[in-house]
Amino acid sequence: MSTATTEVPYKISISEKQLNLLHQKLDLVTFPDELENAGWSYGVSLDDMKRLVMRWRKGYDWRAEEAKLNEELPQFTRDIEVSDGHGMLNIHYVHKKSEVEDAIPLLFVHGWPGSFIEVRKILPLLVKASSNGEFPSFHVVAFSLPGFGFSEAPKKPGFTPDYHAEVIFLLFFFFDSFI
Repeated sequence: MSTATTEVPYKISISEKQLNLLHQKLDLVTFPDELENAGWSYGVSLDDMKRLVMRWRKGYDWRAEEAKLNEELPQFTRDIEVSDGHGMLNIHYVHKKSEVEDAIPLLFVHGWPGSFIEVRKILPLLVKASSNGEFPSFHVVAFSLPGFGFSEAPKKPGFTPDYHAEVIFLLFFFFDSFI
């Protein structure tokens, strides 16, 4: 039987060492030649890639973004034991309750290549109470799939959709604390 522990508050905190390493790697980028008039036919255009690297190197303030994410999104982790020898995984998620007590539980699952951040813009609208009761309100859980965002990756091959479903079940339905 799979089990899960209690939720633990989580704050994003990327180390200076990791940010410095990223900047070093961006400084060392060597760009390839580009085929004439290729545009996006063979992948990202060279001009777009150069612009993106420059933005990450000189124009993106990670610390400001990190602070905003921590302020806007109530984040948690929970250790979940997955069956069939997959062991314990530390799963990261956003959990925001509506001000409406009997709001509808809603699980927000990101796609690939996405992350829990996709819920950021719509979360305030999902948990908000409708002044006239015309629109529903939700208790929202937006989790990072195993191996994505700040969720621990599986360590054993064969982590099929069935095991993802098991993690979702234990995270969302097994505990009364979500609702």
